[in-house]
Parts: sequence; C-alpha cells; structure tokens
Amino acid sequence: MPTFNKPAKKRKTWTRIVILLVICVLRYIWGKGFSLDAEIKILPGGTISSLLKPLSSRNQTRLKVYIKTHHVDFSQLEPGTYEFSGHYSKSQFIQTILAGPSNKYVKITVLEWRSIYDIDASLTKKGIINQGEYIAMVTDPTIIAKYQAKYPFLSNINIPLTTLEGFLYPDTYNVDAVNNIVDQLVYLQLESFKTRVRNPNQASISSTNRYQNMILASIVEKEERNNANKATVAGIFFKRLNIWMKLDADITLCYGLHEPYALCTPSVIARNISDKSNPYNTRQNDWLPPQPISNPTVESIVAVLHPQASEYLFYLHGSDGTIHYGRTLEEHNANKQYLK
Repeated sequence: MPTFNKPAKKRKTWTRIVILLVICVLRYIWGKGFSLDAEIKILPGGTISSLLKPLSSRNQTRLKVYIKTHHVDFSQLEPGTYEFSGHYSKSQFIQTILAGPSNKYVKITVLEWRSIYDIDASLTKKGIINQGEYIAMVTDPTIIAKYQAKYPFLSNINIPLTTLEGFLYPDTYNVDAVNNIVDQLVYLQLESFKTRVRNPNQASISSTNRYQNMILASIVEKEERNNANKATVAGIFFKRLNIWMKLDADITLCYGLHEPYALCTPSVIARNISDKSNPYNTRQNDWLPPQPISNPTVESIVAVLHPQASEYLFYLHGSDGTIHYGRTLEEHNANKQYLK
C-alpha cells in the first residue's frame, strides 16, 4: 500500500515553530513581572524567604531560580522595613532588596501593665532580642546610674535604685533595627515617662513618698484595667495601709517569682501564697513591696495621687472583669460566694 510522507524540510520547519512557541511561552511565564504593594519588615537575622512570602508560590519559585542562576548574595540582608509599590520584573525586585530597607526601624509595642519580665519575654519571642537581654539592661547598676544622672525623677529617690521598673512607660516605639535595640527602647521609654508623667499638665510624682507612689501605682495598674475604677481601688489600698492591714494583693507575689505574669496562674499563686520569704507577697508581709511590679500608665499614677475615698475595704472581679466592692469581710465573702 502506498504511503505519503511529508517532506523532511516541512517536518523540520514545524519542529522549529513548536520549539519557538514553547520558548515564547516559557519566556512569558518566567519573564512576566508582578505587582506588589506591601511593607515587609525584616528583623535581625532575617532571610530572603521573609521578603518572598507575600508573593504567589509561582513568583516565589521564579525568583528563587533567578537568585540561584544569577548568584545573588543575600547573606548580609539588612534588617528594616522594605517598601514595595508598583510593578516589578525579577531583576527590579532583587535590586530593590539589594538597595536596602527604606525604613530601618522596628516598631515595638510595650503593652500596659507589663513588667520587665513580660517585656523581655515578648521581645525574645518576636526574635528582637536574646532572652534576658532587656532584664539585664534595666537592672544594670551602671545603666541605672547613667539614667539617674540624666533624669531627676530617677535620682530624687531616697533608697538605692536597683531597677528601672516602674519608669519604663508602655507605648509603641520605632527603634533603629541596626543599632542596639534594647538601649534605644529603654531610652525612649524613659523619655516617654518624662514627657507624659512629668509634664505639668499631667501627673506629677514630686511628693515626699514619690517612689512609694510609683510602687502603689504599679499595683493599681495590675489590679484594675478600667481607668474609671482605679481611683477607688487606690483609695482602698490607702485605707488598708492606714489601718496597718496587709495590702493583700495576690498579683504582687507573682513579681517575686521573676517570671512573666502569664506563667503566674491561680494554681501558682495558691502554691506560693504562704511563702513569707517572698518580699513581694503582700498577704504575708506588711506594707508595700520593695519596688514597682509593673510599668504603670499615667492614669494609674493619677489615681494614686488622687485616690477616691469610699466606704469599701475589699474588692474582687467577676469572670467578666466587673469589679465588686465590699465594706466588710462578710460582704466580701458573700461576693465570693455569689460569683462562684
């Protein structure tokens, strides 16, 4: 049976056409750019993978191939904020990264009612510092002496200061990611305290018992989240101290354990409630703890400077955070039963 074969020249032509089409498709797929509108933060020790995360998996693969074939070195990737806005080819994207961050600052938020142990744990978890680095800084006698020479509110204290706890104001700070982060953060916190607490239009801690006021304000900060109730709680504490009653604030003993407050659960408090050797245990020891147990906001400081007198001597919180007052121990116990 006769067969019909295409001429060899035509077969070669079609093969070339198919190859060219494949090449064009691959060039389109692998050469096509992409749009990106994002701010990507790289912390110290960060890698290129962090900058590729916002991209699709296909674009990530394309860029990884490009980086490998072009031998791009990202071993010295600068920490900071990289801003992208617009359409990028692979080479443009890489060059934008190599040009360095547009903003070499890390935003750090220190939340209210946190202690130095909470702050250290938070910064460690985020990879910003090594564990214990923040605590070491704010309890270093040399650092404390340096800041006492700069800030009168630290020097006008009639006892040796062993920590900056209480004066490290909670706020959000932009810290240079390249230089010493902890040193900058501590400085900014003290500056914020000076501005917000020492401002003539705000609270002043220039009374005779200024450090004792700070200690009590730090307890109010931990005990009551609602600013509207803080002055009443401060008044209850003053009333207890004036009649030589123990302060009886369970949260204070947690500070003596030198751990973040999140680890001080009710069971931990119950196990340590009888430990008189803990100087922060105000159920076993008279008067105030030896130093602040958190870094209070201006609202808590104002509450201590202007406590609200009341007929109450006790208080406790329900599961929803609502405060319940009691004039006598009997009323207090009745509130406990009611809230069970």
